[in-house]
Amino acid sequence: MKYNKNERYFKLGLTAVVVIIIALVISLVFNNLGIIASAIRIIISTISSVLYGVVMAFLMAPVYDRISRWIGEILSSLFPKWKKYERYSKMLATLACLIILIFIVFALIMMIIPELVNSITNVISYAPSGAANLENWLKDILNKNPDFEKLIIGNYQDISERLSDIATTSILPNVNTYIKNLSSGVINALGVVVNIIIGLMVMMYLLNMKTILASQAKKIVYAIVGVKIGNEIVTEARYIKNMFEKFIVGKIIDSIIIGIINYFFMSFIHMPYVLLISVVVGVTNVIPFFGPFIGAIPSIVLLLLVSPITALQFAVWILVLQQIDGNIIGPKILGQTTGLPSFWVLFSILLFGGLFGIVGMIIAVPTWAIIYRTIGRLSEHFLKKKGLETDSKHYMDLDHIDEETKKYIKLE
Repeated sequence: MKYNKNERYFKLGLTAVVVIIIALVISLVFNNLGIIASAIRIIISTISSVLYGVVMAFLMAPVYDRISRWIGEILSSLFPKWKKYERYSKMLATLACLIILIFIVFALIMMIIPELVNSITNVISYAPSGAANLENWLKDILNKNPDFEKLIIGNYQDISERLSDIATTSILPNVNTYIKNLSSGVINALGVVVNIIIGLMVMMYLLNMKTILASQAKKIVYAIVGVKIGNEIVTEARYIKNMFEKFIVGKIIDSIIIGIINYFFMSFIHMPYVLLISVVVGVTNVIPFFGPFIGAIPSIVLLLLVSPITALQFAVWILVLQQIDGNIIGPKILGQTTGLPSFWVLFSILLFGGLFGIVGMIIAVPTWAIIYRTIGRLSEHFLKKKGLETDSKHYMDLDHIDEETKKYIKLE
């Protein structure tokens, strides 16, 4: 009895120490969240070329597998006694993936650059007339709304003085800073181009080595943790891979469809800058939830110079398109890929977007879905060990659980 009592106190003390340590670690992490995020950003920027290669290899892996299998079947049927056909099929599949990526980038550049140059030229030519149209439109609104006109005129002098103060105290003294930022932006853009080129080379290596790397990783896992836990880790890793693959590839397909729909709609009602705006809407749609609105803001500003009515029509169309995507197209393509409730989708995008920017917003949903699933599985595991129900319906309107009978007592 004495031994059992001591053992019980020892377990209680050990549990208390573990809880205190976990609380301290969580407190430390939350207090230094900005420092941790900055450190992660520095690490990511340092190995960004490798990350580009990993992302491209991840996206091109299904294409690579299919082409490699197809070429292997052709070579094996043409040369039945040739033993090296598998090696050459992989090499040709890698080359095909590289050509496909270069073709896509080149096609986008050839589509976007002329349209961008044309758009900039049109904006410069439209600017005087656009400003005049906007001024006439505002005057027309003010003439029809005398109360609103009085409010604007009453505050006109104050607004003018504020704008003048901003120009003299903030903008003009910082011209050199703006020029430096522009120069650093150009240098960063060149750095991105270099990283993409290096990433293409990394992608080629990873596509050829992915089977070997996966087998080596499995071997290390089983060597360290054994068979039972190793099987769990391998299963979870496969789930994570499938989750990201389905979500990201599905989101890219969804975004392409949205860009095409936007292109046909804008062409049908004869809006300007059709190709440029459709590409912007399609690319930003990769970001869940906020993507269409992020792409809509610069597009609306661009259309506002042409016609306020056109800009308003486009704004209404984007709202309609977002609803079509969110309720029809997106669910059809993505299905229940993540299984996350809407609140957690929004929460994950805000959290990861705040920590890691645009990239964080793109990977937020699948990452949080994995965390959400892991927490759920751990909860079920510990509930089963304690002999409690795992279904959430048993905890709806729960007052307490009887300690002896384990009966669920509902609130009155």
